[in-house]
Amino acid sequence: MEAVKVTSLYERASKVDSRSRQTLLLVALVVLGIVVGLSSTRLPVFIIFGLVSGAALFVLIYRNLDLGLYLFLILNMTVPQAGLSWNIGIQTPVGERGLHFNFHEIVAAIVLAAWIIQVLLKQAEWKTKSPMIIPIFLYVLTSILAGFIGMIHGGDGFVLTYRFVRTVIFIYLFFLVINIIKTREQYQVLVIIILITTTLVAGFGIIQSDYVMGQAWTENFASNWLDKIGYPEEVNYVAGELGEAKAYRVNSTFLHPNVLGGYLVFALPFIISMIYLTWRKRRYLLWFLLLFALAINAGCLFLTGSRAAWIAAGLIALIYGVLGILDKRTTLVVVMAAMMILLVVFLFAPPEFVEKRMTGLHAQEAADARIYMYTQAVDLFLERPVFGLGIGMEGEVIIQNNIRVRWVAVENAFLTYLVSHGLIGFIAFLLIFFVFWAMLFYARSQSRGDPFIYFNSEALILGIFGFFVANMFAAWLLFAIPMVTLFWFFLGMGGSLFNIFKEQEQSA
Repeated sequence: MEAVKVTSLYERASKVDSRSRQTLLLVALVVLGIVVGLSSTRLPVFIIFGLVSGAALFVLIYRNLDLGLYLFLILNMTVPQAGLSWNIGIQTPVGERGLHFNFHEIVAAIVLAAWIIQVLLKQAEWKTKSPMIIPIFLYVLTSILAGFIGMIHGGDGFVLTYRFVRTVIFIYLFFLVINIIKTREQYQVLVIIILITTTLVAGFGIIQSDYVMGQAWTENFASNWLDKIGYPEEVNYVAGELGEAKAYRVNSTFLHPNVLGGYLVFALPFIISMIYLTWRKRRYLLWFLLLFALAINAGCLFLTGSRAAWIAAGLIALIYGVLGILDKRTTLVVVMAAMMILLVVFLFAPPEFVEKRMTGLHAQEAADARIYMYTQAVDLFLERPVFGLGIGMEGEVIIQNNIRVRWVAVENAFLTYLVSHGLIGFIAFLLIFFVFWAMLFYARSQSRGDPFIYFNSEALILGIFGFFVANMFAAWLLFAIPMVTLFWFFLGMGGSLFNIFKEQEQSA
């Protein structure tokens, strides 16, 4: 009987392997056809090279879906704005002019296509369960509803489609991650990528600062190198300038210093929690390297001048202090207390750079403008509190209190969601965060004897918390595609980590 079962399994595996070889042969023939066909045309060499490289990359990713996710994360964390641009004529007050196909988006699309083919051939799973699926499903439904409401109110169809794609479609990243990342080893690779890439990007940000190379070198590097790999011309490589009103701020390879600040806040808890994990495992060399990485990331975070990121980092430090007290991590409590004391000193005697960002003339003007926009957003929400104004209304003239006003999304992702999606959509959006935190807090509380689950859960909880806080003062979840993609990817990492925990719990 056992021999029959083994034979049956062998025959089934042979059939799957045969289908896989046939698929790869077909892809190879397609690639060969593309090479032969393009070589006989007058297309630019750059386009030919891009298409052939894309086909070859598809073959590699098809053979190893993990590789595709790793490459996506590396590109998302290092060159997030690089890629092809397509101007489709959308003009709104918030500045969209078209589509920009980032390299990491292209890689993610290849992973999705390869995964779907494998699912159809029954070589990959697509039914992985997660507590996150229900709130994500509700979020999609409410976003579709907000799209219809926007159409009813006369929203721009192009803007509506653009907004929906930018904020909703990338949920597929969550499902890719939970279905592909199944083991501790795979998850550890993702964490290592986050630590290395974030530190490299932060290091480049420090190089841009006046303490090292300065603004002139940064602008020269941008024009000589970044422009050549597809960065859009409107990328603000250097935000601010040396002068009375503004402070020179770094942004490394990101769209804006505030976006860089948001990324660093994402990754900062990983560095802190991994410092504790490596110390527990007595890997002292890694522990020392992580301390060095923490110094680089903290220094770059300071130089971004991103007030939202500073506030988020301060709250993360405060929560770490509370966790340190609860977990009896004395060193963590002492370090965080020292940071709080340093923060108080900065408030009473701030350095010139901090003073310009927090109390300067430009800072006051920015604060006044935000308060005005927040007031307008609250008024619009109160007029349509349940279902909202709808997606696609940015740039449209709206009658508010018998006054015609133009709605422009405010620098607060949650207020913007309240206006466009109403309470129903807003609650669905918040539910994603709350289920994510509840899921990982449970995993953390049940894994005190497993440092891997314990500290990685902690890092994800605080990383998403930092993102949550930063978006109270910015709307990068709506306007910065690299931030959107990383958000859904991190949610997928949380789902994968929880599934790894549950599998271990069930096998115990």
